Amino acid sequence: MRFLALLHSPVASGNDTTIRRIATHLSDAGHPVLLLLEPAHEEDLAAAARQHRVDALIGTHALLSGRAFAKVGLPYFLILAGTDVNEFALDREYLDQMTHAVEGAAGLVAFNEDFVQRGRALWPQATERLYHIPQSTYTAPSDFSLRAHLGLEPEARIFLLPSGLRPVKDPLFLVDCFRRWHAEDPRIHLVISGLSYEEGYEAIVLRRIGSGQGMHFTGPLERCDLHAAMLDSVAVLNTSVSECSPNAVLEAMDLGRPVLVRDIPGNTCLIRHGNTGLTFRDPDGFRVMAERLLDDEPYGELLGLRAREAVRRFHNPAAERSAYVGMVRDLLDTLPAAAGRQSGEQVVRRGSVDLCVQTFGDPQDPAVLLIAGSGASMLAWDAALCERVAAGGRFVVRFDHRDTGRSTAYPSGEPPYTLRDLADDAIGVLDGLGLAEAHLVGASLGGMIAQLVALEHPERTTSLTLVSTSPGGAAPDGADHTQLPPTPLSVLLAFDALLAPDWTDRDSAIEYLTASARVLAGRSRPFDEGEAQRLAGRVYDRSGAALPSAANHLYLDYGEPWRGRLGALRAPTLVIHGSEDPIYPLAHAYALAAEIPHAALRVLEQAGHELSHADRDQVTEALLQHTATATADEGRIRATAKV
Repeated sequence: MRFLALLHSPVASGNDTTIRRIATHLSDAGHPVLLLLEPAHEEDLAAAARQHRVDALIGTHALLSGRAFAKVGLPYFLILAGTDVNEFALDREYLDQMTHAVEGAAGLVAFNEDFVQRGRALWPQATERLYHIPQSTYTAPSDFSLRAHLGLEPEARIFLLPSGLRPVKDPLFLVDCFRRWHAEDPRIHLVISGLSYEEGYEAIVLRRIGSGQGMHFTGPLERCDLHAAMLDSVAVLNTSVSECSPNAVLEAMDLGRPVLVRDIPGNTCLIRHGNTGLTFRDPDGFRVMAERLLDDEPYGELLGLRAREAVRRFHNPAAERSAYVGMVRDLLDTLPAAAGRQSGEQVVRRGSVDLCVQTFGDPQDPAVLLIAGSGASMLAWDAALCERVAAGGRFVVRFDHRDTGRSTAYPSGEPPYTLRDLADDAIGVLDGLGLAEAHLVGASLGGMIAQLVALEHPERTTSLTLVSTSPGGAAPDGADHTQLPPTPLSVLLAFDALLAPDWTDRDSAIEYLTASARVLAGRSRPFDEGEAQRLAGRVYDRSGAALPSAANHLYLDYGEPWRGRLGALRAPTLVIHGSEDPIYPLAHAYALAAEIPHAALRVLEQAGHELSHADRDQVTEALLQHTATATADEGRIRATAKV
């Protein structure tokens, strides 16, 4: 797809940095992006889109981008900005304009959980289209010296406040605190660096900070110089009244600098007090913590180290890129074929069965076949996860089982196939794509299918990853103590209490699918209602009238148990299982790992029988590491065999 990204924020501002970074992600993934300065007239935006043959639009601000996008007639994505939710939503006229734009958007993006919840509260009608994509960052410090730039002595202790001069950023919040502190200790300096948005407000700030009192305003610094200035500081500060996901805080954390931030949701969504940074509510509380950083440098270094680890785990560019590219893939799936856009879907025929298949990445890379669970289509494997694995050098394949998605469906209640037939379907997918072998990744029922494929076709199996699943049948010795715990009665009763929906009513079906997902989720963490609804809506829209047929998987003939054969498997195996799986208690995972030679076990704490958004990064990293190791091992074995 060809995108147009609207630029309406000053260069070097947080929103400008964000939209340019996202544009780079999309361009790198093969979706060219035209960066366009906001035109004076909305019709000029439509003309530019036509001239450059743009397919879709993307921009920050539900108001500033949204009210223009809504008039162009192309699909568009909106990234919720702090001012949308914190300021514009308080104005009835602005809120009405944003609501109109939100209702027409193909997707909305919120950077943190606070904005996800507030976005759903403002626009519940858009819940299915709201994506939670944590903001990423990267840093590249120059050789700039803030100390030298300001003419400060080597012993000066700098606290850096990257802040635009706007009331919502409240850059004056700590000025009196620093004036008193500098009078007591002349080494202490506050440096404010950022854009001036309003001439009148800049004059107020400059009057308040004065001159020669340990306070300085540098204006905006080049991004690489700002990073260098962070390294020259004791700590990086944020004093905003409200925020969404401040770039500067993430950048400081990425550089390993301690951060001291005001206790507001936009900041506390990024840092944990006392672990990855420090939060304060008033100037007195700030000074207590700032003095500790001065007196205990190892403590500050520890905070910075933990902050860097957190950013690189939860806010890394690879994850952000995959999430945006996955969101675009979701859009492509919904567009009519006549639009001439390719979602990567194709049909593989095995006998009289049509299997809908979708691929990600380069076919020359090692293949990873994702096999979904009972009643689940390919959408059980999130597009962002697929994109992330593909970006790691894998050719990712996901497909719809029979009776799911866009594959062949049968009347409900009497499936004319067995579990072994579904295993043969997996081989049929490989054959249809011309793949000699693949890393098999199966979840729940898909994990059982993967086991059968590996047992019957070891030459087609590069490795196994078994997620939330169970071995087939009793242990080899058949002793009573080896029997695995069944699904708890409370879970069975919870499913039994769900009333069958009217499958012709989209809302009824989505409510039922969401309630089912709630039963499967872990109990120790909040259930992501919005994410479940979003997936349920997409499942319904892809399956249509065939959705009731998915229940056929409950009536499958599993054939002969295979647990006693697992000891013969030689494919490198990774078992991934939720600690709170309500369908297959954790003992099933331990049994699998024990039966398969050299299998590794990874437990997802607080996870249920699900592939939750909360676990996506951890699962992705595990898949990439396991498939890389398995591919290398396979290559060594083959090289040895040739010798």
